[in-house]
Amino acid sequence: MATLYVSDLDGTLIRDDLTLSPEARGDLCALLAEGALITIASARSGTSIRAILGDIPFALPIIEFNGAFISEYRTGRHEIVNAVPTGLAREVFAALTAAGCEPYISSFDGARDLVFYREIANEGMAAYFAERVAFKDERLRRVDDLAAALDGGTVCLTVIERGERLDPVHASLAAAFGDRLVLTSYDYRYFPGWKFFTVHDRRATKDQAIALLRKSRGLEQAELVVFGDDVNDVCMLRAADRPIAVANAKPEVTAV
Repeated sequence: MATLYVSDLDGTLIRDDLTLSPEARGDLCALLAEGALITIASARSGTSIRAILGDIPFALPIIEFNGAFISEYRTGRHEIVNAVPTGLAREVFAALTAAGCEPYISSFDGARDLVFYREIANEGMAAYFAERVAFKDERLRRVDDLAAALDGGTVCLTVIERGERLDPVHASLAAAFGDRLVLTSYDYRYFPGWKFFTVHDRRATKDQAIALLRKSRGLEQAELVVFGDDVNDVCMLRAADRPIAVANAKPEVTAV
């Protein structure tokens, strides 16, 4: 029976300096050359994933933005786009701005991936922005009217804030939108004391994306082996035949 291996990226496959070790790179390329079925499922965009991993010869599509995109690795072409309905995106944006939060808005306009922002409102947002610049990320667009960016193709709204400020916002939006959207908060691994809060379409989860990938490639009967470390990996760990939490995984992930 075939085996499909799906790995998270940050905290799982790559090191804390945002690099893949030479040993891991060599082993991964060798396995792929032998025909092993291996891919990535990450909260990151394909732009960031490719900037970190480089020319790894993935034959299978990768999963970006926790399942908002399923995309060809080399070209970045999206096979699946799970965008937030425009009306819902506007409701969430209004709730976030009413709470004093300044989001990044990631979108796909049918031809290009874009990341809109109005201002860099705090140190967490600045750290995220600096990483994008270091990756030569061409998606960044500063706009005066951030609400206008919601008119089409929104795949993620991202807020970066201190936990004590973000947690009540998450709770409030979960109560209002939790049955219609996927709302996740997790620690900013590379900037302690700050957290990410992301809003995706309800179809944008790693487990659902893996199911679509398996169906599209005739891999429904393949054994599924999944590696992860954080809360956004729990759904795919639960769906796996062999779920593997790496040594630095959060306790709630290890419990699964």
